Amino acid sequence: MKHTILKLALVTLLGAMAFSTQAQNAYLENLSMPRYIKAGTNYPIQVNAKNLSSVPLPSFSVRWRLDGGAWNNGTTLTITPPGLSNGGYYIAITHPIQLNTTQGVHTLDVEILSTNDSDPGNNVLSMSFTALNAWADKVVLMEGRTETWCPQCPTANTVTNTLMTDPDYAVAKFHTSDGFAFTDGTSYYNTYYNPGFTPAGVVDMGEYGDYAVNYASNQWGDEMEARAAGVAPASISMNSTLNHATRTLTVSVTATFTYAFTGPFKLNVYLLEDAVPGPQANAPSGYLHNGVVRALLGGATGTGGLIPNTPVVGTPYIKTYTYTVPATFKLGDLKLIGVLEHAISNTNRYCVNAAKGEASPVGIAELADMSDRLEVYPNPFHDAVNITLKGTTGPARAELIAPDGRLLVQRDLMLDQAGAVRLELGSDLPSSVYVLRIVTNEGVAQQQLLHVK
Repeated sequence: MKHTILKLALVTLLGAMAFSTQAQNAYLENLSMPRYIKAGTNYPIQVNAKNLSSVPLPSFSVRWRLDGGAWNNGTTLTITPPGLSNGGYYIAITHPIQLNTTQGVHTLDVEILSTNDSDPGNNVLSMSFTALNAWADKVVLMEGRTETWCPQCPTANTVTNTLMTDPDYAVAKFHTSDGFAFTDGTSYYNTYYNPGFTPAGVVDMGEYGDYAVNYASNQWGDEMEARAAGVAPASISMNSTLNHATRTLTVSVTATFTYAFTGPFKLNVYLLEDAVPGPQANAPSGYLHNGVVRALLGGATGTGGLIPNTPVVGTPYIKTYTYTVPATFKLGDLKLIGVLEHAISNTNRYCVNAAKGEASPVGIAELADMSDRLEVYPNPFHDAVNITLKGTTGPARAELIAPDGRLLVQRDLMLDQAGAVRLELGSDLPSSVYVLRIVTNEGVAQQQLLHVK
């Protein structure tokens, strides 16, 4: 279902003209106030006005107050007959008076007022936010979910691919029930969100439970833009190295707070891969998956216990992860997202800040790709192979990689003057396609091998 804006002519009046004496049910959604803002800075109050009743809403006004103080009244809006209908239609409202306040935690109430309202109990939206004297730039995290059978996913994928290009946004896509699914990823998304539909998207981990996972991809950009207008109470940065010879990825993620508040907190790093071809129903030929979450370096629940429950402002909290990248992942298309999470519970959590980065390669000059010089036979093989790495002699290391990325065999070798050696692998391996990698001081070479019993 697609939510649409009802394009109505709005006439500003001093008083509301009632088109109907029957009861309506006015309410508000999508209060677009960031969780953290700069103290002493003007911020607009933006919200969507909606009608839950089948009786059209002819007029309304919106007002707001801070910390239970005096109400800031808004102008009454009268809508061209028959009025605002229900069924997903809304009117986006920006209040004429902006908010400006001092450092600290505050409560914002926004209320819609109308005549003949059948349910005044749903007229007020309330949220807490914090104004900061010292802050870090905010990167907004979006976590999407898709799977093979998902008719709307190609359209949503276009939206998220566009969002990925913005430096203020970090986008991660979890693929479930298909070839891209993995245990930590499925466990993570279903434990925290468990949507009964795809495409699914959630911004900043749900913002303390206030934001519901949704499929309205046409609204994701506006939601992220509204949150990027804010700031963060902590910075997060990453440094990474990726050794192409050993396929070892090392990532250090650092969180530094500018404002102390109570935890608990967790760190995590998402490993993503771009340009992944794969199955997708209702997608055009050549469809590629970008930003696929391939691994959660801190596992499905992240790394807790590193940051104290009351962090010290200015103290860097550092976690280093080491991960062996499976042979099936393309090293040149890997990306990283570092996440600092306020993790009170599964349903009460928030992404404090995020950081985007590359999986930076090291040692490429010294460890060049020599795959074009590698010959391996027989292929298919039963229990052993003969290896020739032309132009190379001396010590080498052989690694046999399983289809799921596990290192099954690691052997030290000595290449003769012709660059040749025989490698015994045994006949008890399951019949499958493996990757044989040969690592030397000069470079690395690899080739796919088929094992048959």
